[in-house]
Amino acid sequence: MIILALGTNIEPREQYLKDALRKLEENNIKIILKSSVYETPAWGGVADQNFLNMCIEVESNLDAYKLLDTIQKIELELGRVRKEHWGNRTIDIDIITFDDLVFNDERLIVPHKYIHERNFVLAPLVEMYGDIEISGMNIKKSLEKITEPIRIFKSKL
Repeated sequence: MIILALGTNIEPREQYLKDALRKLEENNIKIILKSSVYETPAWGGVADQNFLNMCIEVESNLDAYKLLDTIQKIELELGRVRKEHWGNRTIDIDIITFDDLVFNDERLIVPHKYIHERNFVLAPLVEMYGDIEISGMNIKKSLEKITEPIRIFKSKL
């Protein structure tokens, strides 16, 4: 199972999510399952506008590094500028899981190292899968420990 998390906090936020989904499919990354879109305050103390976030399950013939290259190309095409860590962004696409594989190097850390600290990833995953474990931890229990606000923004894109 390959899970991607998408986030944006620069207007037009909904359009950036739609464009990212379209571009993923144009690059032969098939979307199998989508969560609702959630709105959350910025995480990490740098960005200053609320984010729209969602998760998707995808199928792809690409290996993890080629998938990362494709995702980063899509981010650039959608105007992503990497000025500051956790800053404002047109679109951010993270690989959350890549099957049952583990990567931990300078280019790729999968499963994503902050997954159990981010309600904007956990809430969509709980919506999509219920009570599953990632990195040996239950996502529903991790979500219950987080007190930051999160709300569904609108129905699925």
